[in-house]
Amino acid sequence: MTEQTRRSTRLVRIRDLFVRRGRLSVQQLAGETGYSPRTIQRDLLALQSELNVPLVFENRRWAIAEGANLVFGPVRLTLDEARAVYFATRLMLRSADERDPDGISALEKIADALPEGVAGHMRRTVSEYSALPANMPYIEVVRRLTEAWASSRTATITYRSATAAGPRTTELDPYILDHTQSGTYVAGYSSEHAEVRIFKLDRISGVEVTAREFAPANVELIAARLRDSWGGVVFGEENHSVKVDFAPSVTARIRESYWHPTQRLEDLPGGGVRLEVALPSLLEFTPWVLSWGAAATVIEPPALRQSVAAALREAASNYS
Repeated sequence: MTEQTRRSTRLVRIRDLFVRRGRLSVQQLAGETGYSPRTIQRDLLALQSELNVPLVFENRRWAIAEGANLVFGPVRLTLDEARAVYFATRLMLRSADERDPDGISALEKIADALPEGVAGHMRRTVSEYSALPANMPYIEVVRRLTEAWASSRTATITYRSATAAGPRTTELDPYILDHTQSGTYVAGYSSEHAEVRIFKLDRISGVEVTAREFAPANVELIAARLRDSWGGVVFGEENHSVKVDFAPSVTARIRESYWHPTQRLEDLPGGGVRLEVALPSLLEFTPWVLSWGAAATVIEPPALRQSVAAALREAASNYS
């Protein structure tokens, strides 16, 4: 690797640190990269003069100017990489009921980086996405929370609880933003609850980003707890050993999908299949089982078996 290549790689790495981490001191940059503070100082000047990265210096730390429109240079994807991006975009579209102007802008730029054989399909997807209605108050909530999340700053949010009558307010340290089949959620420390909580963005009506920075949390531990749940949005402290038998008519559908990190599949006499999982909560799992109707039979635990049976009896009574 030539000296010029090493230097260019170093500049891109420093720029990416600013994008991911926000404000950083020279000492922090030196610690993150392994370069000397003197080298970092030269690189900061080069970022501004050669790559046109707008940097600001405040309270002995550097940052990219707020609202800066960064150009990251040409991105070239292989055909297989382009196909992977296209599939991910189609999946996003299928779960969307409203358009995101920021998402549309990003997808238009991505389309320009794709091989021509895929770019046309991506632009068709962007056109479909653009035809959806827009909810700008919701977009503003997402933008403000993104700002707080990316800069590790506390936000004051106004939200409505699923059980409370009126709006409530809490200070939130946003650790994780995630999108699932049931919506977009933020997980973070809530001052009102004095613990990490999960809030659905559809229930947040206002966000004020404060100047107060919060200490980094063990995001991997929180993410692992979310992965252990069935739908990715419910914390649980219990340990449920779940067994569900599926009829032969749906065996192929059960076997061809990955459902949970703890899943075990067992063949049953007659062609059915048993799914076994360990879950910290049954809240998200119950409606999923019900969606299979008579093709699913809960074996364990007894509480889940009883609640599913009661729900099916109630549903059947609507047709009697």
